[in-house]
Amino acid sequence: MVASPERYFPENYRDGRSAFIEACEDGGLGVTARVHPKEQGADAKPLFMDVATIGPRDARKALLLISGTHGVEGYFGSGVQTGLLREGLAARVPEGAKIVLLHALNPYGFSWDRRVNEDNADVNRNFVNHKHPPRNEAYAALADAIAPRDISREAMKMANAKLRDYSDLHGAFALQEAISKGQYHHPDGVYFGGSRESWSAAMLKDVFGEEQFVELDKLLVIDFHTGLGESGAAEMITEDVPGTPAYARARKIWGDRVASSEAGESLSAPLTGTIDKRVSEWMERTELTFAALEVGTEPVREVFNALRKDNWLHAFGGLERPERTAIKKEMRAAFYPDAPQWKKSVWRHATEVVDAALKAIA
Repeated sequence: MVASPERYFPENYRDGRSAFIEACEDGGLGVTARVHPKEQGADAKPLFMDVATIGPRDARKALLLISGTHGVEGYFGSGVQTGLLREGLAARVPEGAKIVLLHALNPYGFSWDRRVNEDNADVNRNFVNHKHPPRNEAYAALADAIAPRDISREAMKMANAKLRDYSDLHGAFALQEAISKGQYHHPDGVYFGGSRESWSAAMLKDVFGEEQFVELDKLLVIDFHTGLGESGAAEMITEDVPGTPAYARARKIWGDRVASSEAGESLSAPLTGTIDKRVSEWMERTELTFAALEVGTEPVREVFNALRKDNWLHAFGGLERPERTAIKKEMRAAFYPDAPQWKKSVWRHATEVVDAALKAIA
């Protein structure tokens, strides 16, 4: 293990992209860049989703590593991808297999320190039929308290009281599910799944086609996330349930780290419109094992409040507000604790789960 893995973690999206591309080039790998057709980054420069492939394109087995699905969480995934490349990932591809690294699935959110994309959409709730989107009645009943238009102390006190009342009546996990499950009728709220297919979703579909994933016999996917759990702790979240072959495979690969959100084992509530569900539809004839490596950051209350403030800033307050700097600092800290010990801890989790995945496709 490298002595100082924190050096791999970027300062911002642009640094993360540069470090990833340089690591690919130094390893003799080509990079396919997909430029966002409409949006620019916080530095007023173009945004890209980048993909590098190690191994033969026509391999029958593959490991896909995704970073930045929830933009601001990209610091973790980007750092891991660059670090793995620097630590010799290209020399570890099993025979007959390939590794695909997708860097910054949601580059807008990464650049702007937002969890969502340019449409205020959560990319990991975006994979639904947008003509007939799911309803989240619990969110609708709590919408003004979950994503308040006023974040003054008194207004937040009233909003939090409404959420506490719901939690007291239905339970804390029911409140978590109401908030985070995904909603499709409040575009200025949090965990909004979007009103249309996002650019990120379309590009992910394009990558699956270009990489000929549907022709694979076996595909493992690790999607890197942050924000749930104790600081530096980790969980491999699967949407498969105990008793299914996919769940059994995940447990065989990653052991006790695996927890099913659908079965109530996970820190995560069950979600709608996820990448996991859509990839399962795309890969019906392939042995698919999909999990999100979720690493903890700050207490859940602080993470939630950072999300609410960031949503207020972009949806109601306006980026010219004097609170902007403090809110962005709080948002970044909620999903990326810029501390050496945290980076060492999450690097260890990431390298261990990737090592196990490589053994599984060997």
